[in-house]
Amino acid sequence: MADPIASLGFFSGLNNVDDPMRLPPIPVKIGMGGYKAAYPLVMAVNVDIDNTYGLSSRDGSDKKVSGTDIHSGWGNDFASLFVDGTFLYLLNKDFSITELLSGLTKGLRMSYAPVNDRVYMSNGTYIGYYKDLSVHSLANPAMTYKQPLPAGKFIAYYEGHILVAVGKVLYIADALCDHYDVRTGFLVFENDITMVRPVDKGIYVSDGQTYFITVKREFADDPDDFRREHVLDADAIPYSDTIINGKDVGEGLDGNIAIWTSSAGICLGDNKGIAKVVTLGRYSMPSRGIGAAVIRNKEGQVHYLASLE
Repeated sequence: MADPIASLGFFSGLNNVDDPMRLPPIPVKIGMGGYKAAYPLVMAVNVDIDNTYGLSSRDGSDKKVSGTDIHSGWGNDFASLFVDGTFLYLLNKDFSITELLSGLTKGLRMSYAPVNDRVYMSNGTYIGYYKDLSVHSLANPAMTYKQPLPAGKFIAYYEGHILVAVGKVLYIADALCDHYDVRTGFLVFENDITMVRPVDKGIYVSDGQTYFITVKREFADDPDDFRREHVLDADAIPYSDTIINGKDVGEGLDGNIAIWTSSAGICLGDNKGIAKVVTLGRYSMPSRGIGAAVIRNKEGQVHYLASLE
C-alpha cells in the first residue's frame, strides 16, 4: 500500500456552494494548540463532527416502537407524546405506549407547549392539554369578552401566557389561563405564521420573514405593549425550531436561545433579538415544506438535528 501524501484531520461541515474542486479551508482554534485548517465536506453520511472538528461514525439505533404513520414526537422529564395516524399516544419509560386521544385529523402535525403540570397541544383543528395521564379540551370561561384559545398550527408559552398561531393571527392568552380577551389578545401579521419560538427575553415569529417580539410585563392587557423588530428576511421551515443552551453554541451566548432551519439555512436567535444564518455562504438549502428538530447531547457533544421533507 502506498503511503498517503497528506492526511486531513479537521473538518468544518458541509459546503454545497463553492466548487468542489476549490473548497477553501477555514482556520479553527484547537484547544491550546493554536489554529488549524478545517476542511469542508461535499457529502457527510452517518458521521458527526465533534468540538475538536474531528469526524466519528454516527451510532446506529434499535427500534423501540413501531407504527403506521408516526410523527409529532415530543418529550421531557414530565411526559413523552407522539401521534400515529389519528391517535395521540403517551410513550412510557419502558417503551410501552398508552392511547390518550383518537379522532385527530390524519397528517396534521401537533405542536406542544409544557406549562407547569400540563402539556398544551394543538394541530390546527384540535387544541387541548395533557395532565394526569389524560387529555382534556379547553373549557369555556363563561366571561364577557373571553373565549378559549382557538386551535392553531403552532402553540408556545412565554412569561405566563400561552400563544397560539392561527393563519396570520397570533393569539395571546390571559396570564396563567387558556382563554384570551377577544378585544386585545392577539397580534396580526402580514402572512401566515410559520414559527413561534420564545426565548428568555422575547419571541421569534416567522411569517415569510422573521421578527423578534418583546413585551412588557403585563403584555396581554394592551396591544401597545408589543414591540416587533424585523431580524431576518428568511422564512422558517415549520416545526424545525427548538431551544438550545447558549453555552453549547459559543462564548458570550447566555440562557436559552432559538435555533431553526430557514429557507436560507440554519439560524440562531439570541436573547437580544440578534438572529443570523450561520450556514450562509456555505450551504444552500433545498426547498422544503416541513421539518422536525431535536437537540442531542451525547457525552457532552451537543448537536442540533433537523429532518426535512
